[in-house]
Amino acid sequence: MRKFFVFLIGLTSLLFASCRTQQVAQLSITAQPDTTVIPTFPAELFYVLGARWEADTALQDHTIAEYIEQELIRLYPEKAYAGYINRLCALTDRLLVSSQRKPILFNPRRQEIQFSSAASLRTDFAAALDSLSLTEEIEVLELTPEEQADWNALQSLVHSEQPLTREAFDTLNLAFFEEEEVLLTLLLWRGPRLFYRVLQSKARAEKLARYYYGEATNNGRPGDAFKHIYVNVLLRTYVGEWLSHAIMDIFWEWKSPNAPCDHYMDLHNNIIGRQTRYDEFTTIDTQCSDMRHWLQWAEHVQHFVQDSVNGDYQGWNKETPTFVVEPAAKKVSNTQYIYWDK
Repeated sequence: MRKFFVFLIGLTSLLFASCRTQQVAQLSITAQPDTTVIPTFPAELFYVLGARWEADTALQDHTIAEYIEQELIRLYPEKAYAGYINRLCALTDRLLVSSQRKPILFNPRRQEIQFSSAASLRTDFAAALDSLSLTEEIEVLELTPEEQADWNALQSLVHSEQPLTREAFDTLNLAFFEEEEVLLTLLLWRGPRLFYRVLQSKARAEKLARYYYGEATNNGRPGDAFKHIYVNVLLRTYVGEWLSHAIMDIFWEWKSPNAPCDHYMDLHNNIIGRQTRYDEFTTIDTQCSDMRHWLQWAEHVQHFVQDSVNGDYQGWNKETPTFVVEPAAKKVSNTQYIYWDK
């Protein structure tokens, strides 16, 4: 009888433990995402989803926004949720309304955007021409062999007949492509092709900044100035002046809140690359006709930054308050770049 009771107690304990394990497993499976936050996802995932929707008419029973949201929930159920796209678009609306420079027409749910000035686009690089074939697109972007390999890896996912998996993106390892959320709205406005141009421009700016300046590409140093000036040159060329302003001055400055010294330095140097020195930086040397244009532009920006006459040093640090930094930045010539750490 004692053995029977011992056996019964052991069996009960085992059943209780098994039940508890199942409950824990069930809780982990049914864990709900936090709908109060706007999560980030791999930037290349957004591009691939948008391009798949664009290429497959069978997917177009849903809008591109609906399709992307459904796929995000399938792939990332622990952080994606219904209403994510609407929340992000509402945030974008607020950011643009708070900006002093707005497009004439803005309605991301209709996937429309109108530039404030058609003259702001460089027609020789077809910045706003969505009718380019993929071959022509590659020619416009002047992809390197390494960039072409990344492009091919993305296209293989775009045109794969298999459902996308998280593992496919975890193993991509594309250099400098980071997680994003705000750029999703750009995909909804103009489609995945323009979205890719932004990602490629950002990747090139990061890569060439490190090439010229090593690790000294942040915290107010000249390499930091180069990166901001150069990415604005690229973005104005490939997506137009207003949209490059929205991306650099509104979205990315909002996404990564900076100390006043970094914030006002970035805004000032963005203008150098996008407006006041843009024509100078993008002048092509015919003697270097075999060199990719964007590499020539990078050399022009780097020579500009290296010339100390073109820089305005400010004695700021991370603790310098806005009421000191802002008026000082406004006094700097819009043809000189700002840096605050040598």
